[in-house]
Amino acid sequence: MIEQIITGMATVIAGLYPDCTVYTEPVEQGLVEPAFYIHCIDVDQRDRIAGRFIHSMPFEVVYFPSNSLADIYTTIQSLTPALRLLTLPDGTKIRGIEISGKPIDGEGHIFVTYDVSLYVQGPEVAKMQTIEITERIK
Repeated sequence: MIEQIITGMATVIAGLYPDCTVYTEPVEQGLVEPAFYIHCIDVDQRDRIAGRFIHSMPFEVVYFPSNSLADIYTTIQSLTPALRLLTLPDGTKIRGIEISGKPIDGEGHIFVTYDVSLYVQGPEVAKMQTIEITERIK
């Protein structure tokens, strides 16, 4: 699921910024600016009833600008609404929540969380076939 979300985010970013490189793996050397780096911060699972649970996955998009601080603010302003609704490679749409962005140390950082409801089907349970009810009146 995480890889699908990263692919959906990379597709949105590449559509808005076709001249920028979008990295999905850490780059030790050779980063070409302007560029974006997408990664999942962590994964949190909250249990719900009947085999259901919610995966909460916060992501960070780091923007490495080639220009000024104004470029960072413009990028944050255009990416925050664009990441609100993602279309995954399989066509599923998911909604981003808690979207925010800010410049940190000369880079733009955009944070977005995607919550996904999942269902784990347990083993088949034997079900009652028939029941007879007898009523008596005194």
